Amino acid sequence: MNAWEAMVNMLKAEGIDFIFGIGDSSLQLYAEKIDGIRNVNLRYEGSAPFMAMAYTRLSGKPGICTASTGPGTANLLPGVLEAYSGCSPVVIINAANSQKTYGMGEFQETDQIALMKPITKWSARIPYPDRIPWFLRRAFSIALNGQPGPVFLEMPYDVSGKSRWELHDIGNPQYVPAKKVRTGGDPELIKEAAALLTKAKRPVAVSGNGTVLSGAAKEFQRFIERLGMPFLTTPGGRGILPETHPLALGVCGYYRTKVGKEVYADADLVFTVGTRNESYSTHQWRDFPEGARFIQIDIEPFEIGRNWLPDVGIVGDARLVLGQLFDAMQDASAAGKDFREMPGVKEIMQAKEDFEKEVAAECLVEETPMPAKRAVYELSRAFGGNTILVSENGAQDCWSYCWPYFEMQDDSECVPVAEQTCMGMGVVGAIAAKLTRPEKNVVCVTGDGAFQMYMKELPTAAQYKAGCTWLVLNNSAFGWVKHHQMTNVGWNTVSFQVQPDFVKWAEACQCYGRRVEKASELRPALEEALKANKEGRPAVVDVAVGLDMAHFKRAE
Repeated sequence: MNAWEAMVNMLKAEGIDFIFGIGDSSLQLYAEKIDGIRNVNLRYEGSAPFMAMAYTRLSGKPGICTASTGPGTANLLPGVLEAYSGCSPVVIINAANSQKTYGMGEFQETDQIALMKPITKWSARIPYPDRIPWFLRRAFSIALNGQPGPVFLEMPYDVSGKSRWELHDIGNPQYVPAKKVRTGGDPELIKEAAALLTKAKRPVAVSGNGTVLSGAAKEFQRFIERLGMPFLTTPGGRGILPETHPLALGVCGYYRTKVGKEVYADADLVFTVGTRNESYSTHQWRDFPEGARFIQIDIEPFEIGRNWLPDVGIVGDARLVLGQLFDAMQDASAAGKDFREMPGVKEIMQAKEDFEKEVAAECLVEETPMPAKRAVYELSRAFGGNTILVSENGAQDCWSYCWPYFEMQDDSECVPVAEQTCMGMGVVGAIAAKLTRPEKNVVCVTGDGAFQMYMKELPTAAQYKAGCTWLVLNNSAFGWVKHHQMTNVGWNTVSFQVQPDFVKWAEACQCYGRRVEKASELRPALEEALKANKEGRPAVVDVAVGLDMAHFKRAE
């Protein structure tokens, strides 16, 4: 058995469904021989880690990507950096130059481990064929466990070039897949946290990316309903529960909206789970209620007290710790009470209802050019529940991240960009999202700047019949850059003087395309896009919008 073929059999034992690359790697070459693993061949290596991130977010399995040696590997770096920032368990497996000739100037010779080491949890070279199972199992274990993240493996040509195995027990039947290990919290700290929660009058929870990665949705819902505790999410934690839930207040930090801002500011206890409390999620660490107590839960000890010092910091898996806290509070007086009847909850529900009406009136005003918030609002209502929102970086996130402009409804999920906010992640991530969850609607809200960086993958989406939609909010500029230039110096240098016709590009790539310039055209265009998606045809809805950054002024 060839070494690469053996490795693909091991990946199958790990339950892997897809390998993302451009088809030029040995890993993908031998994957074609294995039933159950599907190659997704892209137009650009740089798309592969982003697609692996979307896959792992929605499947709960590590995402696999690969590239050729040298420049192919270098093209992966932005996506691997994003995966590292987002704690995304992506496993990158590449070939490498022969150890026998290393340093002699072999074709595409590159120190790939040096490139990958700063932006991965682990980067390693497989030195001998009989060590392949150990290295692969180790890679999966490191990627999945503790604070998840990307890992990199390379197999030199002089290791993979052997035509047959020297050992008989190296194939798939003997390979033992890696397991996810969950750790609970210190029982004494659980008691301390439960005591603080019992005493709190106005607690507020913040759910982060780690809560989603832990698969803790049921435990989180049971916990917050037990306490009648309103909650916000970080961008990475969005989708842990529908934003239609009575206690949901939208995204925190820079993306907070009126009700969430008011309830959070009045809290006497902040309870964060699975978030590092980074800059964007905390409004540059300014958003801590005065005098409030603080409980922090995280899988990684390094994150406890990294920014805000907790009264109680618990290291452990979100699912297990939430279960422990729930059990520790069973004797509290509110046990068995409908959370909707708890103090303050009715007021929050009414405030949400009033704010939703306010936003509807705000968004449905006729303006030219159309405000970006109108397009996002209409999108949320047209696509409804059972939708995966694949987030993108750019000026459009002023509205697509913000409840209730876009509202995560029942059976909906979110694929976030991480704190590095590498442009294009959402554009290509939408394709992987549809391949991973073909039964769901998939939409990416993107600006025209980010879209142009990765619209090269539209033919890939069409080829694999990945019926997703890109809503392109087109202001003919890099919106954030233009906003900063206009604010600071009064002019800009980034408005695009030459802009592609996105409808023609979509049609050239065998996708549905439609240009929208009037609000009355928007809903029909979105309905047509959904219809095309259900037929396996990707869709581009190009909406002419103005530069609207009003949300960030209100977030202050």
